[in-house]
Amino acid sequence: MTLPEKTEPSVLDYLKGKLFPGRNPEVTIPEPVPVIEEPSDVDIEKTEQNKTGKKEIRYIWAFLAILLFLLIGQKYLEPPTQSVLPALLFWGSALVIIFICWFQGKLVTDRYAYKDQEPQKIIIQPFPLVISIAAGLIAFLTFSHNTFTIENLIFWAISILFLFFAFLPAQNPKSIFASIRSRIKSFHFSGIQIYISPWFIACLSAFLLICFFRFYQLNKIPIEMFSDHAEKLLDVNDVLGGQFSIFFPRNTGREAFQMYLSAAIALIFKTGISFMTLKLGTAIMGVFTAVYMYFLGKETGNRWVGLFAFILCGIGYWPNVISRIGLRFTLYAAFTAPTLFYFIRGFRRKSWLDLVLAGIFTGIGLQGYSPFRVVPVLLIFGVIFYILHFHETDKRHFALIGLVITGVAALILFLPLFRYVLDQPESFAYRALTRAGTLERPLPGPAWQIFLTNLWKAMIMPFWNDGVIWVHSIPLRPALDVVTAALYLFGLIASLLRYVKQHDWRIPFLIFSVPFLMLPSIMSLAFPDENPCLNRTSGALVPIFLIAAFGLDTILENIKTQFHKTSGSIVACLIGGILLFISILQNYNLVFVQFAENFKNNSLNTSQMGAVIRNFADVFGDPDSAYVVPYPYWVDTRLVGMNAGYATKDYATWPDKFSETTSNHKAKLFIVNPEDTAALESLRKLYPGSYERIYEGWTKDKNFILYFVPPVDNTPVILETPVP
Repeated sequence: MTLPEKTEPSVLDYLKGKLFPGRNPEVTIPEPVPVIEEPSDVDIEKTEQNKTGKKEIRYIWAFLAILLFLLIGQKYLEPPTQSVLPALLFWGSALVIIFICWFQGKLVTDRYAYKDQEPQKIIIQPFPLVISIAAGLIAFLTFSHNTFTIENLIFWAISILFLFFAFLPAQNPKSIFASIRSRIKSFHFSGIQIYISPWFIACLSAFLLICFFRFYQLNKIPIEMFSDHAEKLLDVNDVLGGQFSIFFPRNTGREAFQMYLSAAIALIFKTGISFMTLKLGTAIMGVFTAVYMYFLGKETGNRWVGLFAFILCGIGYWPNVISRIGLRFTLYAAFTAPTLFYFIRGFRRKSWLDLVLAGIFTGIGLQGYSPFRVVPVLLIFGVIFYILHFHETDKRHFALIGLVITGVAALILFLPLFRYVLDQPESFAYRALTRAGTLERPLPGPAWQIFLTNLWKAMIMPFWNDGVIWVHSIPLRPALDVVTAALYLFGLIASLLRYVKQHDWRIPFLIFSVPFLMLPSIMSLAFPDENPCLNRTSGALVPIFLIAAFGLDTILENIKTQFHKTSGSIVACLIGGILLFISILQNYNLVFVQFAENFKNNSLNTSQMGAVIRNFADVFGDPDSAYVVPYPYWVDTRLVGMNAGYATKDYATWPDKFSETTSNHKAKLFIVNPEDTAALESLRKLYPGSYERIYEGWTKDKNFILYFVPPVDNTPVILETPVP
């Protein structure tokens, strides 16, 4: 017989013993046995750190050393005494510390999680799509004679509008308009509360800082126009005069976007045909670029990466100079940033509408600045990178269909210029062929050697040398300031280490996009001295400043995690603030001191001549009685007229035409180069007894001679040198 196994008393047994002590034995509750928990690895690490503090301090100094060595290394590459060997030694030391920290698991680079959403069912509204294609076809057929008309613009606008409707998710135009109407009806001002968060204050402060860098002293920096500006202003004048070209063939041909933007600026701000009109338009597009840098940084990293990209691009010497120059250069970056933003976000969210927007900005960019022509090809490579990283069939199908949708949207926006390309292919491609081919001059060497040399020069441009073209750069200095260049280098390394863990397709795509967006400069095979340059590589500043923002966020986050939460945030903010402050100071000096002074010393002072003629016309009442005597490699006489306020007036009068001026009996003013002694002698013989004075320019070599001829009636004239 087996005895029952003794069991532990239950709660019911305990209650019976208390309520009926005579009938049931009293049950006692045993003392609880203390549970001893095994310490975790984190607790052990914290205990060790609290005992010695050495481990924590060691990695703090490691990260600070990385930052310091990168900054010192870049400082050695600053002109006028650039030293490569010390820079490489400091960079190498930083690289060693980076890999030591990474192999020991103390360098965190994978904090930007990429969540690729699953493809959804393709929902295309067939009726809007048919209308879009039909209207686009009609617009294409009517984009003839290189002219925008009311008719083709209406059909083009209909095509673009219905393209949106075709890809709106699970909605139709009727429901959208109904939703908007209901929101307007239900909107009221009572009870509105505005919460101003610290993040809002930070973003607003950054925006004001960027506006300062873009618009401060815009009327003075840069101070003078050169011949390219004359060509653009003549095109803008044609637009304001009712000539609505699709492609402007003047001066080897230019796309239309800047001309219409400048015409709108002239009408809105009443700036007329002037340098300020051009500069205002490009400066506004510079701010537009920085704003999309925030969106792109937030999409590919987090909001801090977005804010850092926003600030670094906003204060940077490179984007500021090309935004201030008043030419189309900034349009390359301005449309590359939103194109990449919507393209990358569209592939992550599997959003057809985002890919449509990517195509729209691609199509607009193609009508902005010719180097943008490489961007559509870059998007094809982006799809290849995506497909190589995702093996699911549905995602690969999405990528290919998404590329088609992006291409269709880009084509619809490109329709006007596409028609011109088919009608006038030589004119459209002429400028590119003169640089990449032998149309203007034979190649100075084997093409492959020139290409590799150009590629190397372009890749080291951010750290070493931005070229020799003074009109849009400070020659022979790095394209980035010390802080941004150091952060860019660290960002490249950190991104590659992040890729080892995450295999995020965006990382190799963004790194690959840097040299690819520099191709318009690299492919200057016939004129290799024009490479590198800040204008044709300007699209590459988008991934460059984005990677620099990655670098800043990564180093600050790693420093922050070495402290407790509050103290870590304070230290990170302090170090980040110091770095940005140093960057602000250097970029201010580069833009508002060095570039301004260098540009002023190299440019020709047509604004002073224009002001003199304007003063003469105000006093004597006849702007047609002023003349500028051309001289080799001297001023563009069209710019003199533009600066005087007469947009289409060319004041050039050659010495062999002096005799024709004698029929004008009014007071006359001749502006002559001091070295043109032959012209001066001719004037002295033709108009003896006239007034001759030297007008002092910005510098001594900018002086010019005023030769004033009194009116024929010999009315006494007291001539004083006009002061602008």
